[in-house]
Amino acid sequence: METPVKKHHVYRSGEGTNVGAIGLGIYTRLTGADTKGAYSLFEYVVPPNLGGPPTHVHSREDELFTCVQGRVVVELDGEEHVLGQGDSLLMPRGVPHMFHNPFDEETRVIAVVSPPGLENYYQALSELPPGPRDMKLVAEIMVQHGLSLQKKP
Repeated sequence: METPVKKHHVYRSGEGTNVGAIGLGIYTRLTGADTKGAYSLFEYVVPPNLGGPPTHVHSREDELFTCVQGRVVVELDGEEHVLGQGDSLLMPRGVPHMFHNPFDEETRVIAVVSPPGLENYYQALSELPPGPRDMKLVAEIMVQHGLSLQKKP
């Protein structure tokens, strides 16, 4: 007799697979496989005074950020937004964006990504050799997963 699959699970802060990259914790809470292809769910733990990722564009996914602790600065299409606890911001695919934590407190952000697949990008980044990032390899992984760096004008 098969063991029944658990239908419900409470995801606690910091739970999930940590595939941290660029100095922040990236916890994969739900993948596309978990949601039958609907979305992915992540928790980003951003240390104080962390610069964050460079300005980039997703060609495949929309991201919805909800700040659940601290504050985070999100630059979306050249406009800066400060999200505080409980604030949300939709970052549509195709729109340049970046985020960082210039504050003296840790920030936690829940990100809903649709359609799913960003978990594969994070997994590929986490498999790069330790040490200084080879940006050529990072750029190749980005292209494979539909992301690109936004060039400064």
